[in-house]
Amino acid sequence: MKNCLFKILISAVLTHGFLLWIGPEIVMRKLDSDLESAKNFRSECGERWVGGVVYTNPVCMTETASARKPNPDFLYFIIPYDLSNGDLYVSTPVPENERYWSIHAHNRNTDAYYRITNTEIESDRFELLITQDRNKTADIPIAYASSKKGVVLNRLVMMDFSEYEMLDAFRRTTYREYR
Repeated sequence: MKNCLFKILISAVLTHGFLLWIGPEIVMRKLDSDLESAKNFRSECGERWVGGVVYTNPVCMTETASARKPNPDFLYFIIPYDLSNGDLYVSTPVPENERYWSIHAHNRNTDAYYRITNTEIESDRFELLITQDRNKTADIPIAYASSKKGVVLNRLVMMDFSEYEMLDAFRRTTYREYR
């Protein structure tokens, strides 16, 4: 009996370790696939892939046959990056404090290594530099990535869907480039 319990325990520990090791890769490959499909124009969803930034449309998200749907009260944009092209510079608008806004940077292993909300920012634009160079200095916030590839995720809350057009134009003033 002890031998059987020991085998079950070892199997559980090994399975858990394997899933922790391979799980993030599965998640990121699915995200890569979804981001690649965002390049395909769908008239009902609008232009989703613009200048290396993927903008979501809540109407199109609700049509997706999936259990893992983002919150339809949020407008999202995602910036996939590859630091082998250089450091990533991002400039994005920031709303006033009564509207929730956040930006997160995620490594390839899905760890969020940088996070900030609009209540922590005093200007109407936020600039960020993502790099792997720990010796890099700049006049703007720097996020140090531990992997060459990853994503920047931005969330902006909508009070109701009537705000979509205005907030969509607002978030589309985001700019990114490799430096």
